[in-house]
Order: sequence, then structure tokens, then C-alpha cells
Amino acid sequence: MRKVNLMPLRHTLLGLLHCQPMHGYRLRQHAKEYSWIYPMTNASIYPALHGLEGDGFISHHSEIHNGRARKVYEITDSGRAELRSWLIDPTPHGMTFRDHMLLKIAMQTDDTIRYARLWIEEALLDLRKEYEHYRNELEADESLARYTRVAMQYGLEMVELRVRFFEQVLETARQPSSSVHVQSMTA
Repeated sequence: MRKVNLMPLRHTLLGLLHCQPMHGYRLRQHAKEYSWIYPMTNASIYPALHGLEGDGFISHHSEIHNGRARKVYEITDSGRAELRSWLIDPTPHGMTFRDHMLLKIAMQTDDTIRYARLWIEEALLDLRKEYEHYRNELEADESLARYTRVAMQYGLEMVELRVRFFEQVLETARQPSSSVHVQSMTA
């Protein structure tokens, strides 16, 4: 059985290079379009490019631009095969909630929630701004690829759900602890 490689940055770069050859700066600009799904830092892109080249998934040639040499990367046949494999192979999934804020909230006590409310309220404000930003972007950008549009709609629903979750946490924090009941999933 083939082990599925879950390295979104590398595969994002392969996907971008599948569209056209690009130099590093342009790749960074295009990668920002996907930062709402998978945040990528400039510092992580260049090592990923070197790794992809070392694996034979991309190659580069140098070109002179404004008197300076820059590397232009392009996907190789093995890179196309790797990208295709990643796109069509199932992603293993299960019930995982890898979210440090969710963990912090799950571990709150009546004592600590009084102090944590400030960052939770700030996070809620940030989420509402993020939701508006991406909703406006989705509505305004008619050129979005159709599957990007579907993914953005899902992402918006997830942000909306997260807003409701944070609102519920704050509402729960306002209630006296004796009135908060947790129902068992097995009941």
C-alpha cells in the first residue's frame, strides 16, 4: 500500500508550477492566494523548492532580469506524476481536532476562563473580520477557478462555525458553573 505524502506546501508549489514556470518571488505571490487554507511563509518556500529539486520534481534555469540572475522553476515529468498522485490519492482522515485554541478552551477552568476571555473575544473579532474579508473576496473575484471557489465556500462555512463556537464559549463563560451541563456522546 502506498503511503500518502501529506506535505501541502510542496504539493502547492508543484500545483502552481504545473500551471506555468515561475521564479521564487512570483511563486510566493501566487502561494498567498492559498494562505487561507495552508499558511506558507517566505522562509519555508525556498527550502521546499530546494527539496523538490533534489527529489527531481522540479528543475530550474537562470534568466537575467534587470541585470540580476534569478532561478525560474518548472515542474518535471516526475513532479507532474507526484502532483497527480497526491491529487487523486485519498487523504487519510479521522476524527482529529489539531487546533491549539480548541485545546486551550477544552482545558479551561472557571478560574482561568476569566482571564482567557480577553483573547477569546479578540479571536472572535479577528474571525469576524476574516470572514468578511474572504466573503467579499469570493463575491468580488469572478476569475476564481471553480474548485477554488468551492473550497473557499467551505472555508467560509468553517470560519462561520468557528465564530459560533467562540460565541458559545463566551456565553458558557457567562453562566454560573452549576448551570453548565455536558452531555455524553454515548448517552
